[in-house]
Amino acid sequence: MVKKITTFSLVFFMLVLAFSNPAYAHHQKRVLGVSTASATPQIPPTVEGPGLILPDSPFFFFDQLKQEVRLFFAFSPEAKAKIHAAVAGERLAELRLMLIKNNPDAIKTDLNGVSVNLGKAADNIVAAQLTGRNIKDLAKIVNDDIKRKQAVLDILEAESDGELKALVVSAQSSILESKVRVEDSLSEDELENEIRDDLNRQIEKRVDDASESAREMLEDLNELRREASKSAGKALHRREEALKEAIKKRNEALQKVQEKLLENERKRQDKLLEVQEKVAQQAREAIQKAQEAAIKFQKAQDALERIQQQPVGGNSGASGGGSSQNSGSSDDDNGGEKD
Repeated sequence: MVKKITTFSLVFFMLVLAFSNPAYAHHQKRVLGVSTASATPQIPPTVEGPGLILPDSPFFFFDQLKQEVRLFFAFSPEAKAKIHAAVAGERLAELRLMLIKNNPDAIKTDLNGVSVNLGKAADNIVAAQLTGRNIKDLAKIVNDDIKRKQAVLDILEAESDGELKALVVSAQSSILESKVRVEDSLSEDELENEIRDDLNRQIEKRVDDASESAREMLEDLNELRREASKSAGKALHRREEALKEAIKKRNEALQKVQEKLLENERKRQDKLLEVQEKVAQQAREAIQKAQEAAIKFQKAQDALERIQQQPVGGNSGASGGGSSQNSGSSDDDNGGEKD
């Protein structure tokens, strides 16, 4: 008998854990902003491959030593810039593996390695430019490489939350600063295009962030409203029970007090739910405005691209000029006939 009770208690305890942990995890994620899901955010395969020794190895310092040796024998800023860009690619490839392993310390190491090495690559490009040498081709290669890494980290940033998202955002900010410095060594036409692309990317990210924040706020409000409804139900139930108890005791004075408290409680809960509904409506309107702004921005971008793709001094002007000449010739002919 004791054994059966113990077994039943164990099964009951396991069921409680199974059903209560997701609720706790959801609350932890909503309130603390940390990722509690079993699936870790991932990034797609990268162009470069990882180093021979990964950041989660106790011998990782050998890989870093190899990098220092390569830089020691690189005698020009251009060569050093290429090495730093390559190492940044290795760290990004390693980041993908560390995300799969869900190793927080190694993830930090790789994110820092990407941003730091791209920053040093930018430093060396600036140093090479100061020597007066033409490095426009190298600047374009490094700039395109940075854009590829930004795109990969954009995916990770969109899928992350909590501490990981903060780390990715910080790395993205540093990488953007490095990209701006590299852009100064591009040709004038390429520099103009990159400035426009950088601004467009930042605007799109802000629109997406605003929409996501509005959606999260609406989720919080809906959850708060559900909890408030539960709390209101419990409070009203307690008041009703107290009223029944007063009636049972036939205490007229206590009954009136409880009736008044019950009425006040209902009014308070009605007012609270009304205010929460207004806030939720404002959140829904904010989401709609953010989405409309994103659509308008995209339409403006499409219109701008169409204008930029139109040829300057194209066939339309030429055909117009031809029509004018033909018309003039016709008038001369008619004039001759008239004379």
